[in-house]
Amino acid sequence: MSKRKRHFTKPTALPQIEWLKHRTGYPSPEEREAIIQLRREISTELLMMMFAKVKPEDPRAQLLFKKYGKEEIDRAIEKMDEGMEMPSFVAGETRSYRDYRQRYARFGAGLKFYTLNEIEDLYLSYAKQLMEDNETEAEKSLLIGWREWDDITPPAIPPRPADYAAPIPASYAAPINELLEWGDDLKRSRQFANEAEWVQWKKYIPSLTRMALDLRLLNGWPAEASSWAPWHAIHMLGELEAWESAPALASLADLENDWLSDPLPHIWAEMGREVEPSLWMIVEDTSASAKQRGLAAQSLRMMTEENEIMEERVVKGFEKILKNEKVFDPGLNAYLLHYLQEMDMLGEISETIEAALEQERVDLEIFTPDDLDEEDDFDDTDFDFDDLDEDD
Repeated sequence: MSKRKRHFTKPTALPQIEWLKHRTGYPSPEEREAIIQLRREISTELLMMMFAKVKPEDPRAQLLFKKYGKEEIDRAIEKMDEGMEMPSFVAGETRSYRDYRQRYARFGAGLKFYTLNEIEDLYLSYAKQLMEDNETEAEKSLLIGWREWDDITPPAIPPRPADYAAPIPASYAAPINELLEWGDDLKRSRQFANEAEWVQWKKYIPSLTRMALDLRLLNGWPAEASSWAPWHAIHMLGELEAWESAPALASLADLENDWLSDPLPHIWAEMGREVEPSLWMIVEDTSASAKQRGLAAQSLRMMTEENEIMEERVVKGFEKILKNEKVFDPGLNAYLLHYLQEMDMLGEISETIEAALEQERVDLEIFTPDDLDEEDDFDDTDFDFDDLDEDD
């Protein structure tokens, strides 16, 4: 008796959209809508497989490449990674505003440019209207879903209004003046040819710090390349391990339209052990904002990974702050509890935590007693889309 072969549903062919065959220029309006719909289908299928914990070697995963093609799958994975990146616990609104600033710079012609506070109100309005079938004004203004169509839509760069207050930035000498031209390509970085070149660049740390804090750049018109130079400057400072600039960079957290501060914990941690005293100085500065102090605390928490000595020091330092009954910031205390929870160290100082909660020294809108028992049982590492291989 012959064995019955296992049956798999044959994938349907990739929709015959002419633009997908050559990918030059821009598709027609009809093709554009068809491509957007196709990309939504791909994202839905990828998410379903992720939640179902389908392994990359599973035939269902391999069929996805055959159904949609490697180029569209790779693009979908990249865009999903960008969209699903966890925001900073302390400065979540910062990343959201930067994302808005970036898409506005590319497609905002004819639309109003909003401040951070205005954009938060607009998101609330959009959330209330989500159940409606028709596209809302808030959706248009926010350029919702831009990652689905950014490569198939002609740029609509908004010109700077005549009344927009954006003074000419300070002048910067070569070679750092090249950062003024990098624009909103946020993945761009300078590759040092060798260690000697890296050492040579360290002499530009003061100028890079000045560029990072230049209000004329930070408040510049988003469609102008130079307005993105502070982003490139702070990342360059991280690469150069410019620990001496750490205290100055903390002030970015208090900008009225902050679009830059959320990467600071990673950048500070990249600066090495020498930055630690500066981070403690920020965390312990009672005159600093909770946001500044929380970002510094996050960086210290990051530095504990695979370092037991550092972990012990951070737990003791955080506990000391949590014990202070005379001078305290409820917001900062909430951030500290969050990072202690991430380190799985809440039980080590349970009495201190209980006292802080009972004495109302913790902002319960940021961290509540319920968070102490909260568990995240979803492991998205069970499915790594990067392991997909159409040739398998």
